[in-house]
Amino acid sequence: MLPIRTLLSFSCALLAVTLRASEPGGPLIPLEDFFADAEIKSVQVAPDGRHIAWLSPVQGITSLMLFDLDTGKPDLLARPNDENIAQFFWKGSDRIVYGGDLGGNESQALVAVDIKTKKFTHLADSYKEGVNEDAATARIVDSLRFDPNHLLIEGRSSRRGLHFELALLDVRNGERVSVGGADKDTKDWVTDATGVVRARARVSGDEEFLEARPDGRSGFVRIAETPLQFVVYGKSALFEPLSFNANLETLYIVRHFADKPGSALFAFNTHTMAWGEPLFQTDEGEISSVILSWDRTKLLGISCDGEKEPRVQWLDAGREKLERQIKATLPPGLFTRIVSTSQDEKIFVVSARSDVNPGIYFLLDLRGKPQFVQLGRVNGHVDPAALQPMQPISYTARDGQAIHGYLTLPKNAEGHRVPLILHPHGGPFGIRDDWRFDPEVQFLASRGYAVLQPNYRGSGGYGVPFLWAGHHEYGGKMQDDLTDAVKWAIDRGIADPARVCISGASYGGYAALAGVTFTPDLYCCAVNYVGVSDLAIVTSPGRFGGNLNDNFIRTWIGADHDTLFNHSPVNFVERIRVPTLHAYGENDPRVVMKNWTELEAELKRFNKPYESVREENEGHGFQHESARIAFYRKMEQFLAANLAPKTVERVEVGPLKTLDLPAK
Repeated sequence: MLPIRTLLSFSCALLAVTLRASEPGGPLIPLEDFFADAEIKSVQVAPDGRHIAWLSPVQGITSLMLFDLDTGKPDLLARPNDENIAQFFWKGSDRIVYGGDLGGNESQALVAVDIKTKKFTHLADSYKEGVNEDAATARIVDSLRFDPNHLLIEGRSSRRGLHFELALLDVRNGERVSVGGADKDTKDWVTDATGVVRARARVSGDEEFLEARPDGRSGFVRIAETPLQFVVYGKSALFEPLSFNANLETLYIVRHFADKPGSALFAFNTHTMAWGEPLFQTDEGEISSVILSWDRTKLLGISCDGEKEPRVQWLDAGREKLERQIKATLPPGLFTRIVSTSQDEKIFVVSARSDVNPGIYFLLDLRGKPQFVQLGRVNGHVDPAALQPMQPISYTARDGQAIHGYLTLPKNAEGHRVPLILHPHGGPFGIRDDWRFDPEVQFLASRGYAVLQPNYRGSGGYGVPFLWAGHHEYGGKMQDDLTDAVKWAIDRGIADPARVCISGASYGGYAALAGVTFTPDLYCCAVNYVGVSDLAIVTSPGRFGGNLNDNFIRTWIGADHDTLFNHSPVNFVERIRVPTLHAYGENDPRVVMKNWTELEAELKRFNKPYESVREENEGHGFQHESARIAFYRKMEQFLAANLAPKTVERVEVGPLKTLDLPAK
C-alpha cells in the first residue's frame, strides 16, 4: 500500500484552507462561536461499512444523521420534538438505538430506529421524580455488539412496579426478559462476547469483591477484593475490569497500585482463575483503556493518561503503522485516533483534535484504492490559529505535594501580569482536567484572562495515593492546593494579585464558594456554576441511597456534623467580600436546588452583592444551546465588570445582540 500522504494530498490541501490563520488584531471571536452546539459529533460507521451516522443540530435540536457510503446520499434519520439526542450506537447494520434525557434529569429515554423503513420503537422512558414514578427505565449495562437484537440493561419495568432487574431488552419490539443477577449488593457487570454476564462487582461487609465465572452456568468466584475505603462513587479504585476477549476465557483487568502511582494490565484467565504476569505496566500516569480489534480477538494497544495526548503502547504492528500514517498525513500538533471501524476493519472513522482545535472527523476507506476524506469539523466557526495553547504546568503545594495542571495565557501576556481565573474541575475524586480543546477556557483567554486549571489532590490519573490524599479534604487540603496555585501564578509574575477570580462547576462551584468564604482576601470575584453550597444536603440520608453511598460520604467527604458544617460555604456567607455569580438548573439530580435557595437566602441576609441564573429546563450543567450561550453572556459581563484588566489590551465584552436571558 502506498503511503496515505501520497494518496490523499487533496485532503491536506482542504485542511490548509480550513485551518488558515487569522489576521493579527482581528475582531473578537463571538461568544456564540465558542458555545454553539457541535456541528458534527459521535461519528460511527455501521458494522457492514455501508453507512455512517453522526449527531448534528437541525433547527436547534441535536439530531441523528445518516450517510450512505455507496450512493453518497445523506439523510436526516431522527429529530426528536422535545430534547437533544445525547448518544447512539449501531445494533447490527440496519438499526440504531439512540437516547437522551429530558431537561437534564439524567435518565435517558431510548428509541430504536430501522434505517431502511424508518420505523421507530420506543424502548425505555426517561424517569423524573414525582412525574412518572412507574417509568420503564433502562441503564445500559452492555450494548452487546455481537447480538443485533438485544441490549443488556438494568432498569425497572412499569409492568413490574418499582422492582429493579437485569434484563435483555429486545430492540425490535421493546420486550424485556429478566436474566437475574440484579440485587442491592451488585454494582457492576461485565459480559463476554456472547452477552453472558461473566464478571461482577459486589459489596459485602467492609469490602467490594470482583467476581468471575468460567461460563454462564457456573457460580461466581471471588478473584479480587477492595477495602471500601478505596471504593469511589461505587467503583473500585484498585481493580477495573475492562472487557472479555472473544475467546470467552480472557478478561482484561487493570490493577491500580494502592501504595504507589501507576497501574498494570492483566489478562485474567476465567477458566483457570489465574492472574498470570502483567501484560503491561506503567509507573507514570494510569492505564485508561485497551484498544481491541472489532471482533475482540486481538489486543491492539493499551492507552495511558498523559500530560498532553494519551500515550499508547501498541501491541499490533499493523494498527500502529496505520495510526502513524494517519497522523503523518495531517498537519502537526493534532492528536489523532481511530474512533470507529467496520467489522472487516476496512472503513475507519478518524478523530483529530488538539488544545486549540475542537476536532475534525475523517473517513478512511481501504476498500480498493484508499480514500481519506474530511467529514466535518466539530466547530467550523472557531479558527485554531486565533486560539491559545494549553500549557502543562506543575507546582509544589505547601505540604510538599506535587500538583500538576494547565495554564492558558491570553495573547500578548508575555512580560505582563494579567487577570487570572482559577478554574478547578468538578468531581472531585478521580476526575481530572486534561489537554484538550475546552470552549470555556478558550473563551476566557480570548477575553484577556489567564486560566489556571490545577489537578488538585484527589484528582484522577496520578495514582491511588494521590487520589487518597483528597479524602476528607473538601474545603481543606484540596482547597489549599487551589490557593497555592494562585500563589504560584503570582510568584511567577503571571497573575495580577488584585485581579484573581475563581470559577468552576459542580465541585468546582463548591471550590469557588469555598474560595471566597475561607480565603476571602484572595479573590476579587467568583463564579459558582451548579456548585454545592451545603455538604449536609449532599450527605443527607437517602440522598442517593445504598451502602456504597453511605461509605462514600464517610470515607471521602466526612459524615460528622462539625466537618460538614465547617466545610460548607453556606454557613460562612458573612465572610464574602466580593461580587459573586451563581447558576443552577431546576432539574439537577446531583446538586439539588436547595443548595441555591439556602445560599441565596444567606446572601440576602448579609446583603452580599450577587447575580444569578436559574434555568427551569436544565440539570447539572446547561445542555441547551440557548441556555448555555445566555449563561456565558452573563458571565462575560460579570467578569468584565469585576475583573477589569489593566495590563492587557483587547479584553472586551462581545456584542449584546443575541438572546434574552431565559432565567428567572
